[in-house]
Amino acid sequence: MDRREFLKYTGLFGSIGFLPKIVYADASSRFNDFKAIVLVDLQGGNDALNTFIPAGNDSKTGYKNYYDQRGSSIAIPDTDLMDKLRNLYNNGDLQISSASDNPYYENKDIQKSYMKGFYLLDNYFDSKIGVNSLMPEIAYWMDKGRGAVIQNIGTISAPYSKSDLEADKSKLPPSLFAHNVQHYLAHIGIAKSISIPTGWLGRLADIWGNVNQDSVYKMNINLSGYGIERAMFGAQTFPMNYSYSGPIPIDKSIDTSFEEWNYERKNIGDIFRRLYVQLRSKSYYETMTTIKDWNNINNNNPFVNVTDAYGNKIFDNGSVNKNQLGLEMNVNKRVIESFKTASKLIAIAKNKGFKRLTLSIVLGGFDQHSNLKKDHSSRLRNLSLGVDVFMRAMREINALDEVALISLSEFSRSTATNGDGSDHAWGGAQFVLGAVNPGNYGEFPDLTVGGDQDISKKGRLIPTLSFSQYYGTVLKWFGATEDEIDHALPELKNFSIRDIGFMA
Repeated sequence: MDRREFLKYTGLFGSIGFLPKIVYADASSRFNDFKAIVLVDLQGGNDALNTFIPAGNDSKTGYKNYYDQRGSSIAIPDTDLMDKLRNLYNNGDLQISSASDNPYYENKDIQKSYMKGFYLLDNYFDSKIGVNSLMPEIAYWMDKGRGAVIQNIGTISAPYSKSDLEADKSKLPPSLFAHNVQHYLAHIGIAKSISIPTGWLGRLADIWGNVNQDSVYKMNINLSGYGIERAMFGAQTFPMNYSYSGPIPIDKSIDTSFEEWNYERKNIGDIFRRLYVQLRSKSYYETMTTIKDWNNINNNNPFVNVTDAYGNKIFDNGSVNKNQLGLEMNVNKRVIESFKTASKLIAIAKNKGFKRLTLSIVLGGFDQHSNLKKDHSSRLRNLSLGVDVFMRAMREINALDEVALISLSEFSRSTATNGDGSDHAWGGAQFVLGAVNPGNYGEFPDLTVGGDQDISKKGRLIPTLSFSQYYGTVLKWFGATEDEIDHALPELKNFSIRDIGFMA
């Protein structure tokens, strides 16, 4: 982005009441520790109500109303599987010996397993949340005090009631319920305008500059093959882009061809040669450095003895299979590899003495208008397996207090069912694992279709927490000052609660 474009961008910020100033902070000298944020994007609009089931006794926010509104076709039954899960703890670790030991096991039927019940979180969570039966690993980490669930987050620019929004439609975010727009707003951390080209992590990177004092690595690294996440772009900084399985090696034949071409064009005045040499020298150095670091971490793997809940050596080409899961589903290796890559990059960063790192992982396919029990089930099972890989790897290098794995989805789904699934909605629960104060956060919403928190007559719940508040809580833990947080999240000033309290 050049200066003219940047001034235009700052003008756009002014239109929402905030004119940013890029004042570089000496962040590298300010920090004497390491911290990492891993952003896990459940793309398509995750059905939060069937991920973290409302299990309390309140007549509006509890399980009975959840079941009444969703109906028997998609509501998860009120069956607590936590005792079955805890019976699998061995010296405090989750270990599953056989397919039939899976607490959700229903003779390999994934849809029946999805509807088996939930793990009622009585430790830390006051028995108000149940974790879907197909996520025993995530339930385990939350039961051990390493997780938090934050209720009813969404794209709002200020606290609004239903009457506020009905009286003034301009208070609604643009193109509410549209995937592309809501995904964009969630990533930029601004609910009022789609004209801002930068994201919340990118704007922080603008301020912190080269926080790691490294000539190659950026603070923000994207691991998605679906395109670089907008959250990571700044006005003056941009993220590195890795494959979900790590850096891509250089083809030696291409490298040799370049050297031959370079030798033949000896005329130093050849502008094309000079330009190409200049561009290549930087990208070549970056590529070779990252590949060298990647090879080193693979050859001296700190995770070589890490096993999953089924006893497979995760980082030694060990891999869980559908027979161990007791399900007729194929394990999505891309999901597992993404979390393995994130783990290795964090190990590389710690070894190099970096101060701050952010990573993004995209898991697609969460748009279940139909076939909810068939499709959502496999997504949740793969998510839980991937998260467990990451958490076990972080435990191995004593980094659980240094990482925040945070979920993101552009919106949740409607409380009401459409028969075989759920439709686009608004507010929904998100989860954080790692360096957390465990428990429930935020207000449990009134789930009544057409009720006080439904913007429609389909159970599209008005958020009571904003993405600004959610991200702001993480950035405070990350070490950002109040001014830096305000720059990264300009709408946060509209909320009285800046820190939700879920980070340790």
